[in-house]
Amino acid sequence: MAKNNPEEESSSSQGGGWITTYADMITLLMCFFVIMYSASEPSQSKWEQLKGGIESDVMNVENPTPLADLYEILEAKYDDPEDDDPDLTIDFDNRGIVISLGSHALFSSGGATLGRDGLIIADELTEELKFHSERYSLIIDVEGHTDDVPMRSSIFPSNWELSSSRSASVVRVFTEGGISEKVVRAVGHADSYPLVPNRDSLGVPNYANMATNRRVDVIVHY
Repeated sequence: MAKNNPEEESSSSQGGGWITTYADMITLLMCFFVIMYSASEPSQSKWEQLKGGIESDVMNVENPTPLADLYEILEAKYDDPEDDDPDLTIDFDNRGIVISLGSHALFSSGGATLGRDGLIIADELTEELKFHSERYSLIIDVEGHTDDVPMRSSIFPSNWELSSSRSASVVRVFTEGGISEKVVRAVGHADSYPLVPNRDSLGVPNYANMATNRRVDVIVHY
């Protein structure tokens, strides 16, 4: 009668041990992710991003997202064909909502202090942006732009200082109106991003185009 080999019996009985180890590892990983999820703070804006990008914001008519909702409000208020303000345009592109303000409606030539009309516009925008930025954690970038005529003054040595100061003036109105300093930013671009050419192919200034390029863009995004 053949005798059983003790080593073979031991090897056979331990062959399934890896399953227990694998199961323990999976259980530990599941516990880790549950803890991480429970410790995280849900963000409404991140949830909106998860539901879709900016393009879906525009297309989502039945359940508008915060950006789409704000865009509809601003467009209805400021882009009325019967009472259109040529110094204020509103677009929706891959950057978010872009509210473009003509600088001559906001500032005096070569200056960065908001005039009466500029203060009215900035105050009105503050009311609309404050509610949505607080509720949905939106970010507001204020970008100053100039034409390509060099600026040389004791206050503004170049267009960089001028464009930065103009955007800062608008940001100041926003923050004084209650918009959190943590969600609004002032940026100066000088003449780096013209909407249209400042000059023709011969270098002759196009003054209408220069006026278009002198602007402050308020960009609202997640």
